Amino acid sequence: MKKAAFVLYAWGSTILFAGFIYALATLSYLNAGDRVTDELLKVVFRMTMYSILFILFYRSIIITLKTTVERLSKWRSRKEEMEDTEFVLIIETLVVIITLLSVVLFSIFEEYTQFITGGTRLAEVKDVLVSIMAALLTSIVVYSMPVIGELEVAIKHKFEREVKALRKK
Repeated sequence: MKKAAFVLYAWGSTILFAGFIYALATLSYLNAGDRVTDELLKVVFRMTMYSILFILFYRSIIITLKTTVERLSKWRSRKEEMEDTEFVLIIETLVVIITLLSVVLFSIFEEYTQFITGGTRLAEVKDVLVSIMAALLTSIVVYSMPVIGELEVAIKHKFEREVKALRKK
C-alpha cells in the first residue's frame, strides 16, 4: 500500500501540472507589455513550464520503476554490479526517450486545442517548437545528471527504515 501511495503521489503531481499547463492554454490571450517583451516572456515561460513537465514525467516513470522493479532499486551482489549498472543505463535511456516523446505529444495536443479555439497557425508552430526545444534541453540535462527522483526514493527508504525501527521498539 505504501508503494502504491508513493507512485500515486508521483503521478498525481505530474498529472496536476499537465492539467495546469492545459488550463493556461485555454485562457484568452494575455498581454505582458510591448510585442517583443510579450513574446520573450511567453517563450521563457513556455520553456520553463515544459522543462518542469519533463522533469515531473521523468521522475514519475523512474519512481514507478524503482518502486516496482527490485533490480532497479539496489544491487544484489558485487558480482552483478556491472550488469546492473548497464541495465539501469539502458532503462534510463529508454525512460528519457519515452518522456521526450510524451512531452512533445502533449505539446502538440495542447497547441491543437488552442488552434481549434481560434489561434493562428504560425503561433502554434512556434509554440510547439519552443516546447520541443525545452524538452530536448531538459532531456540532455536529465540524462547527463541522473539524480532526478533519487532524492525522493532515498527519503522514502529512510522513512520506511525509521518506521520499521519504531515498530520493533
